Amino acid sequence: MPAHVARITGLTTAAATVLFALAACTRTPAPAPAAAPGVDAARGNGFTVTLALSEAASRIVAVEHATITVSAEWFGYPTVAAQQRQLPGTEQAWLSLHRETRETGGAGEVHFRSPVFDPADLALIERGRPQLRIEVHDGDGSVHDALLDCGAFQGELASAERDGVGIDCRLAAE
Repeated sequence: MPAHVARITGLTTAAATVLFALAACTRTPAPAPAAAPGVDAARGNGFTVTLALSEAASRIVAVEHATITVSAEWFGYPTVAAQQRQLPGTEQAWLSLHRETRETGGAGEVHFRSPVFDPADLALIERGRPQLRIEVHDGDGSVHDALLDCGAFQGELASAERDGVGIDCRLAAE
């Protein structure tokens, strides 16, 4: 056998031996570090909006068969670095990450599941922590035709996931 063939055969045998030895080893995975609840924005969690109506608002919503819309917008405040690089979307006061709406016929709980955010989008926002804005309205959302006057929520997504969100509505005429 020529010397170069013997050397290749020897190297192949040595490589195979190392691979078999590595395959025979078992690795014990390290436990994942415990994250604070709601902190892993990339993973996505859920939250509940508890909608409360005044007695008068409840009666009118029932009689009118009104639909109440709960809108959720996940967003973040762009980092200074992202603004300086003039990345798309960072010219606004906030960078929209996702929007969803749910409809309901009255008081109660409305559930949302937070989306899984792209790590590249999270890198564009301050501390990589999304914010949340919840708005509630009846009808088409027009101020002129509104039966209800509802509160809103704006704050950290982690807070909404941990504590939930409470929104109170009353008649616009109350």
